[in-house]
Amino acid sequence: MISTALYRGTRWDERGQWSYELQRADGTIESLPGIGTRLAFRISESGRFCLGYSGFGRGGRHACPRGARAESGRQCEQCRLTEGWSVVHSHRGPLAALPEQVREYMAQPHHLYIAYFGDGMTKVGTASASRRHRRLFEQGALVARFITDSPDGLHVRDLERTVTERAGIGQAVAGVTKTRILTKPLRPWAALESAVADAARHAASALPAEIARTDVAWSGGRDFYATILEHGRYPVATEIAGEPGEYVLDAVTAHGHTLACRDPAGAGELVLVNDTKLIGRRIELDPTITAVAEPTQTSLF
Repeated sequence: MISTALYRGTRWDERGQWSYELQRADGTIESLPGIGTRLAFRISESGRFCLGYSGFGRGGRHACPRGARAESGRQCEQCRLTEGWSVVHSHRGPLAALPEQVREYMAQPHHLYIAYFGDGMTKVGTASASRRHRRLFEQGALVARFITDSPDGLHVRDLERTVTERAGIGQAVAGVTKTRILTKPLRPWAALESAVADAARHAASALPAEIARTDVAWSGGRDFYATILEHGRYPVATEIAGEPGEYVLDAVTAHGHTLACRDPAGAGELVLVNDTKLIGRRIELDPTITAVAEPTQTSLF
């Protein structure tokens, strides 16, 4: 049966369970199990569409009322303003001055973490208490360390900026970079734990003296990493541009926006797919589709 939907990407929970999230024409959001779902679809038009806005616990997620295109990012300007989240990035005043719809979320305790993605790539980030683990799964971190707790989201963002300025640790790693790292020779798991511990100590040393340090390890990427290692060779990576064409996603595991899919040729190897550029695309689900994009071998060194 052929049907249409807006592709919203992968959705994670606190335990690391994931699903594909689709938005139907009537605005209904549907979740399909990540494991066991063969997602076959075609894209017939270029461009991305707005993913709507979040109610931050007060009504959940809402579809864009205009079905507008997203000229930049994942929202149209109207939904961005309705949500109110965009002001948080530049806000320097008190919590009370934030838009009401984001104030309660930002007022909850937050945590500062250092995430490691392999091949020396680290970042500093923040997570609310209610999304402590989910945030790291969404980010695609292989390992991480929580280095301090914070009373609210504005305070923790100040600490994040301090770590970037004093320790030189950035606040973002491109999604495609996270996927490409996994096509290189993979180090033993213990080496990843050692690398993030070193980075966390360096970051913690940059915090103001009065800030209490924590050192809580997170290893949510272990099973995913083990699956990649078990296949015994370096996987290839497919970079899907999200342009018109036919695609099939048949994942055996995933982490963040990296899907480890069965080789379309029937071999026992994996093809890594980063789905970032598919997010916001209108897709036509058609289980009869068999054609897939050819994997592109990424440099191993």
